[in-house]
Amino acid sequence: MSKARIPLWVTTAAFIAPLVNACQVPVFRYALERWQADAYHAVVVHHAPLTKAEKEAVAVLERSSNPEFDTGANLVLHLFDASSDVSTPPRWQPAISSFKPDDPVQLLLYYPSSAKTDAPLWTGTLTSENAEKLVDSPLRQKIVEELLDGTSTVWLLIESGEESLDQRAQKQLRTFLKQAGEETKLPEGVIPLDQVESLRSGPDEGPVDMEDVLRSSVPLKIHFSTISVSRSDPEEEIFLSMLLSNSPRMRSVREEPIAIPIFGRGRMLEGMIGEAITLEHVQGAASYLCAACSCQVKDENPGLDALFAVKWDDYMLGSLIIEDKVLPPLEGIAELVDDGTDEEPAPKLPEKPVTARTEPENSNPSRLVTTLCVLAILILGITAWGRRRA
Repeated sequence: MSKARIPLWVTTAAFIAPLVNACQVPVFRYALERWQADAYHAVVVHHAPLTKAEKEAVAVLERSSNPEFDTGANLVLHLFDASSDVSTPPRWQPAISSFKPDDPVQLLLYYPSSAKTDAPLWTGTLTSENAEKLVDSPLRQKIVEELLDGTSTVWLLIESGEESLDQRAQKQLRTFLKQAGEETKLPEGVIPLDQVESLRSGPDEGPVDMEDVLRSSVPLKIHFSTISVSRSDPEEEIFLSMLLSNSPRMRSVREEPIAIPIFGRGRMLEGMIGEAITLEHVQGAASYLCAACSCQVKDENPGLDALFAVKWDDYMLGSLIIEDKVLPPLEGIAELVDDGTDEEPAPKLPEKPVTARTEPENSNPSRLVTTLCVLAILILGITAWGRRRA
């Protein structure tokens, strides 16, 4: 394996940060409080009418994908009767077209449309057990618990199966994260929600930038945790496929441990493989995730949302109007770690329309009105002075 390289954004981040008109909330917290997780797609394909057991499995998926229920999963369910449906979305046409009349009812899981691939990340028989494992798993519950407890980033270590390699990677990762945690500082100027009124009416009374205000009571701290998982864990089969299938680099690795940072509402960055799990790389990821956000659009940032069964908004406070924001135009962790393979870059996906209100960087309505008023007063003053001279 060739020596991993550091992209330009790591070495220039300290220089760029002061130039960006950033809000002070760190990236990991901004993502937790303000970024909605992108939806996965569960596709059920059948020919004959569904049996009672199959209908029960579909009910599991329907409850999970219905926002009225408690799971809150970022999931959309699609049912296709291959014997009668004539129109199939192009994305799942290849899988459905290969389905035969005597095949068992299939359950396919697709990444959100923002992913690099249109292929299903997992395919299996439609059963209640598979439906439940698709929606949730013990490892995902543990990650949610950590994130809602204030953990900045959960580092998931996918074991290789070689005990000596895995123990070494785990020890190194914990050591690197401990050092990164000691050296990383929270941005100054973050405002807890309960302090807003006192800042507006106290001795230092003045306007409060609501972009710097937290939206939840989740503890704000620099803390990194690690969780290890075996590749052969049957309870995590679907989740592991979710973690690895979107990246050709990680998908092709079988004999090395992989460290994947997870933050926000389950957003995962592409992992560090084997010897690329270094202090330099871990510090670079920590610096990015704990830096002040720069207020741009989510879809333009590195990472991909995982599927979690949790109503994140229930843990957030207030009903403030929140614009969709973007972090610095950084490259992903895949660029942070170069394993020496010569892969062609993935084609850039068409940008999704942004529904949130966005404004040019310097468009401040009150400032514009003030400027126009000053200009008008100057013009009137000059005109009046000219008339008196005449």
